Amino acid sequence: MRVSLIHNPAAGDDEFSREHLIWLLQEHGHEVAHEAAKNDDWSSFIEDPGDLVVVAGGDGTVGAVALKLIHRHVPIAVLPMGTANNIARALRIDGSPSELIAAWPKALRRRMDVGVATGPWGKSWFIEGVGLGLFATAMAVLDARDSRTGSKPETREGKLERDVHTLKGLASEYPPLLLDGTIDDRALSGNVLLVAAMNIASVGPNMDLAPNADPGDGQLDFALVREERRADFIDYVTTRLRGGEATPPTEVHRGRSLRLAWSGYDAHVDDRAWRAENPMPDTHAAIEIDVAAHALEVLLPPADASEQR
Repeated sequence: MRVSLIHNPAAGDDEFSREHLIWLLQEHGHEVAHEAAKNDDWSSFIEDPGDLVVVAGGDGTVGAVALKLIHRHVPIAVLPMGTANNIARALRIDGSPSELIAAWPKALRRRMDVGVATGPWGKSWFIEGVGLGLFATAMAVLDARDSRTGSKPETREGKLERDVHTLKGLASEYPPLLLDGTIDDRALSGNVLLVAAMNIASVGPNMDLAPNADPGDGQLDFALVREERRADFIDYVTTRLRGGEATPPTEVHRGRSLRLAWSGYDAHVDDRAWRAENPMPDTHAAIEIDVAAHALEVLLPPADASEQR
């Protein structure tokens, strides 16, 4: 195939540098039409990406590339090399770059949904999910800390542990949000710590807020943690911090759209956080979240071939 490669040089290690990835692609008979690092200006070659866009990196890199390929009918092949790899986990993409590239001849395309969220921040497309409340605040706190110190944990495990520890610390005193809205015209109300509109099961440091989410079913999973489940949520986060498995105390509603009155709480769209106290580009007083069904195509390992269209 004629492929384009976008690589995050900060992800992975020397074994899978961009040069090595290009070598692997060529060894398997592929022509590398374009190649660029995540922070390069690669947007121009999206107009002529070839037969496949290969993304080597974590969720931020995968999401940035995917948003450029909405409705383009050019598949994405993910080589997961990030910290959480939530998107790859949702698509059951696992293995080294060499193993995944070798499996492409037997792989098939899968259609994947994306979401669109409109709120005080303006209008944004998303691949993973939109979060309102506790989780968004935790992301903003971590972003501010990283900017202030100029450093991050060096290992994947260290970053996940730091992120989960921060979330746990905020959870015990976080003021609840008062919901006033609808999911597909069904009323939604009550006091919650967070609302997450999920296109995939996990967000952030592998928090499985919507364990049964299917990124190709034409719907979103709207996960809530109600105030009365605060202690259960802290227990869940504590278990994950210790490396254990646990069922999240979320209430999940499946649907195509969410409408909420915005009352000043923090939000995030994928890995981009907005603080409610900061000036925002739009005075939009409501949040609207919708699904765009089957807007992307991804290449899956052959183990998932039976689930293809």
